[in-house]
Amino acid sequence: MSQDNLPDDPNLQYMLKWIADKYSMKKSQLARMFQTTPSTIHYWFSNGKVSYKNYKKIRASFYYLNNAKDPHAGERKCTYCHKWLPISNFRPGKSICKTCEKKRLLEHYHNNISKNGGGGS
Repeated sequence: MSQDNLPDDPNLQYMLKWIADKYSMKKSQLARMFQTTPSTIHYWFSNGKVSYKNYKKIRASFYYLNNAKDPHAGERKCTYCHKWLPISNFRPGKSICKTCEKKRLLEHYHNNISKNGGGGS
């Protein structure tokens, strides 16, 4: 599969299924590949939820096995604005970019000040 045929942002299940199908791997073999348990692999297939650390491993493996460069290497997708941004735009452990985080914080303060009659002590 050439890089031109790869989807821009494949979902987790697609990437796992492609790896498993291409290399005839069972869940136990995928589990060894990603250093986890078969039940975790089953959970990833059924729910599509995975930690950011494991998602990076899966993406890296998928693109490596396709002999292609990850178009979003060094980036992370913000869960609020859904844009791919450099990792430096995120605080450690956060899935929302700093810009959206500030925006949400300001909205929160504006909503609470108007509800509480102007704030103050």
